[in-house]
Amino acid sequence: MKDTLTKLQASAKSDVDKCIRLRDELKQLRDAIQDISDKSKLELSFIAIRKCEDKIQQSETYLKENSLQAKVSISFQPNHEIVQYLSILSGLGRIEHSTQTLLGHEDPNKVFTVQGKSHTVHNLKISSDSNECSISAICVLPDRQVLVADNDNKKIKLLDQQYQVVSHRRVTARPWDMCEITPSVVAVTLNGPDSNTHEVQFITVNNRQLVMGKKLQLQHTCSGIAFHQGDLYITSNTALYMYTLSGKFVSKMYEDTSCYETGKNSKIIQFIF
Repeated sequence: MKDTLTKLQASAKSDVDKCIRLRDELKQLRDAIQDISDKSKLELSFIAIRKCEDKIQQSETYLKENSLQAKVSISFQPNHEIVQYLSILSGLGRIEHSTQTLLGHEDPNKVFTVQGKSHTVHNLKISSDSNECSISAICVLPDRQVLVADNDNKKIKLLDQQYQVVSHRRVTARPWDMCEITPSVVAVTLNGPDSNTHEVQFITVNNRQLVMGKKLQLQHTCSGIAFHQGDLYITSNTALYMYTLSGKFVSKMYEDTSCYETGKNSKIIQFIF
């Protein structure tokens, strides 16, 4: 906006300077004609009048060409990708509170000793499941709600802090991986039994309910997924791809066809980051 305004101001100044120059030249010719006429120098007076007529013609032509540009308007056209991204956000951020001890920051080299481990097992099968649960991905939101991808039952399940299923939604294909986009939005990779179903499904958590959002259709297998600095990183069986949040392809960042499982796990994304 500033650059546009600067260009318009420069153009307006150029027009003003030219008008002033034409006005001054006409005044000089007028004064010269009057001076010559007083001295009865007819030949010089004729030459001065012809020059004055030429300058008047230049002035009239200039004014005619520029009279249609008397009004200039500036409008702002938003980036629709940014608008689309903001539309799926529940907010512009979150407030975090931390308390620092008087001794200063925690020692990053501090050693923690594990005194035990829990063997608690939580059964996530619900009455509408036709198969045993097969958890292919887990995502923990900042409010400690947990989302799990049940591959065999083609469902995304929301767990509360006691790991009880409080909401679930069936998806169109088998879910393989998921990642957090915002504190309330996740993206899930889906692959169907046929070679044509490769999708990324966005899901919003709202009041302990799962709300299905937009869906991206891709041309390759969708296995691992990660969200980093506004872009999506998605792996196929052999490669890592970069997309914008709106689904626009950016680049193929890495590929290794020597092993079919190269890009199946999201570890490849962590390695490249």
